[in-house]
Amino acid sequence: MPLPEVVRASLLDLDRTQQGISWSNPEQWHITIQFFEDVDIEKVKNLFSGMNAHKAFAVIGPEVARLGKEVLVVPVDGLSDLAEEVRATMSTESSVEALPYVGHITLGRIKKNLDAELEGRSVEGSFQVNRLLLVESYPTPSGHTHCVIGSQSLR
Repeated sequence: MPLPEVVRASLLDLDRTQQGISWSNPEQWHITIQFFEDVDIEKVKNLFSGMNAHKAFAVIGPEVARLGKEVLVVPVDGLSDLAEEVRATMSTESSVEALPYVGHITLGRIKKNLDAELEGRSVEGSFQVNRLLLVESYPTPSGHTHCVIGSQSLR
């Protein structure tokens, strides 16, 4: 889902200059609701276009954290019900085992054995989620690039 400019602006205030972290491009920041791998994209587009999910209220923070050992993220709460609605609609095309949903915005990937200076830094914000985007991701030499291939309003 897209991030409102006020949220994006607050994240841009974070110091993302530490060496040893592969920082995500702010133009690529998003919140993933469901990940698809090795699927028929036309089937995914058709399911997505027929989705009838509800709006949600997202809350970011309260602080920068790690997801696993190597991913530096801003947690996002309030999206679990929406994630379940999306999973229910898209379940026939999901090739990844359904893990518990963990809403987050990826800031960067940490190289091994590095203390991330941003970890624990306070960050806050909230916004109404009115729209979902279907995004295709593909690798490039400078990292993954995302391309919006669908958009769906929430009710």
